[in-house]
Amino acid sequence: MHSVTLILCIHNHQPVGNLPDVFERAYRDAYLPFLETLERHPAVKLALHNTGPLLEWYEERAPEYLDRVRALVARGQVEVLTGGFYEPILSAIPERDALGQVAMMSDYAERTFGARPRGMWLAERVWEPGLARVIAGAGVEYVPLDDYEFRLAGLSDDELTGSFVTEDEGAPLTLLPISKRLRYAIPFGPPDETLAVLRSLGERGGGLMALFGDDGEKFGVWPGTREHVYGDGWLEAFFTALERNASWLTTATLAEFVDREPPRGRVYLPAASYPEMMEWALPTPARRSYERLLRKVGEQGALDEWGPFLSGGTWKGFIAKYDESNRMVRKMMRVSGKVSAAARALERSRGGAGATPDPSERRPAVGAEEIDAARRELWRGQCNCAYWHGIFGGLYLPHLRAAVYRHLIRAENVVDRARGTRWDAAEATDHDLDGDEEVLLESHWANVYVAPAKGGAIFEIDARGSEANVLGTMSRYEEAYHDLLARADDTPAQGVANIHDAVRAKEKGLARLAAPDARPRRSAVDRFVPVDLCGAADLDPEQDDIGSLAGTRYRFELARTDGAVGAVMTACGTVEQAQGATPVKIAKAVWLEPDRRVRVTHGVSAEGPIEAAFVSEWNLAFLTGHPDYVFLEEADGERKSLAEPIVLAARGPIRIVDRLSSHALTLTATPAALFRLSPLETVSQSEGGFERVHQGVTVLACWPMSLRPGAASEVEIALGVSPEGA
Repeated sequence: MHSVTLILCIHNHQPVGNLPDVFERAYRDAYLPFLETLERHPAVKLALHNTGPLLEWYEERAPEYLDRVRALVARGQVEVLTGGFYEPILSAIPERDALGQVAMMSDYAERTFGARPRGMWLAERVWEPGLARVIAGAGVEYVPLDDYEFRLAGLSDDELTGSFVTEDEGAPLTLLPISKRLRYAIPFGPPDETLAVLRSLGERGGGLMALFGDDGEKFGVWPGTREHVYGDGWLEAFFTALERNASWLTTATLAEFVDREPPRGRVYLPAASYPEMMEWALPTPARRSYERLLRKVGEQGALDEWGPFLSGGTWKGFIAKYDESNRMVRKMMRVSGKVSAAARALERSRGGAGATPDPSERRPAVGAEEIDAARRELWRGQCNCAYWHGIFGGLYLPHLRAAVYRHLIRAENVVDRARGTRWDAAEATDHDLDGDEEVLLESHWANVYVAPAKGGAIFEIDARGSEANVLGTMSRYEEAYHDLLARADDTPAQGVANIHDAVRAKEKGLARLAAPDARPRRSAVDRFVPVDLCGAADLDPEQDDIGSLAGTRYRFELARTDGAVGAVMTACGTVEQAQGATPVKIAKAVWLEPDRRVRVTHGVSAEGPIEAAFVSEWNLAFLTGHPDYVFLEEADGERKSLAEPIVLAARGPIRIVDRLSSHALTLTATPAALFRLSPLETVSQSEGGFERVHQGVTVLACWPMSLRPGAASEVEIALGVSPEGA
């Protein structure tokens, strides 16, 4: 039996904006007891990575945790890893931000734990070949990645027992393969299962290693693991077993192994991540096909041989799959550009490296402290969890998306202060990179983003005062796991199990809520519905839409009038009537006004008779449907819950109070309209099972129209944003 090295690499993370009680519970159930167990076994060495959101939480709520880690580092038992401080997907953010976030984490670790990290934990192990240069440029020597990523490059399992070197533009970086087999065995299988894997390595030769790298939440946060890992003593038994087999088995830090064992050769990995991530990133129909393919190959007993040649999508597939992910990425990129421009302007004002005249950068400089503050907020807004969706709620969780927008808007507010106390701007650009121009209206109090090519709809309104995108809802997408909802209703609660294999539902009957939307949710969407359906409880604005304008392409031009900036648009469409499709023309304008209103006007003219209701659909974001926090406030002070659909006939303004965002939204119809309000909910998957998630409220403003051929009608709706008590 030869000596074998086991490297344990533990990654602890909570997203920016996660709920305080989740931080507290994760610390109590996983991070702290793991550390306590480790302290009782000084012979067990490992690498540890805590992300920035956790480090900031420890500082405020559990500083003793940081002291205990520092002591373990000092005695050589723990190696601390660096990474992007707020856990961004490095390949999805500008390089300047990637370098800055890694430097921030390395500086923090050196200052707090007494050692500057040499290795890095790569968020979600999302690898792209060009990252080698970026990561090496940040002063990092080595990174653990999944063995699956090595197998995609053609390496066999037998070869994945040591480190390899890759490079980009001549910048070298050492990569080490994480064992999927160990990821699934620890902590779910008995310790002997892991020992058997390691013993088989010892029988093959000397100098071999196996690397376990995974989430620290597996040790107490995932369902059933707290009792299993600590109550039943799994971790204690595991560490004890490692110590009892010290005659042939050694635990080591990444640094110790890299320093001791030379690399086994060069490797060039494709863009990849762990296999589950690459499956989740596929479009849903493709994911179903991919799952069938894997099953067929598995049934033939050929998965080990052919599996390395079966690859799913890449992480950036999420940006194409979910419109809401793309909107956040584009917003993040825009804000990063603004912060970078402000930093360059400051450098120029100081006569620094950016002193070459550049008219585009001639703006009043923002101070260095303000830029540092803006950069910190931007980096918080780059935390990856809200940008994608897999086994965890991620993108479907409104509080995580709200946190992204809050920090990005906060950063934007800091650098935009240089433009003065009252200002506005209008720009036509392909903001979302779909090949069509969007209109970006920005001012001192709000940003309003309009998509003329998608029905002239509004897809983002950033209220700068409350630091919220009031349209930041989530659409209902078809998900492959929705096929399991009926089965989940009949599946009893399970004990400890890998969450990748579990099928649970937090309530029954979720399948009825899983019907997907025809297109991503936006606001100021133009529809026509039969008049008699306006007040119906079962009105479906998509299914009952008899018009063709909701997704049509509007021609547009930028406009300015009476202190407002806007987009003036026109489009032609049809309305289905008993006599057939009747042509209609819409003249529509979206105005960002200085008095904290977004006003949308419509002129509807018809070539034939029309008997229908014109509808303006709005999807407003609220973190909860609980009436203590979000409610309709009537003029007499009466409060109405928005947890169930309500219909309000012949109303001018309606006012919705959002206490969690400390603002109120007022929709004003001119002339008075019938308002129909209904909760917007999705069904998604999390580590706890399938769940219903409240995303906001859909508001329909309905105006019955009876038009003769050649006649026209005008309606208007305005959205006002004010502080909660105003």
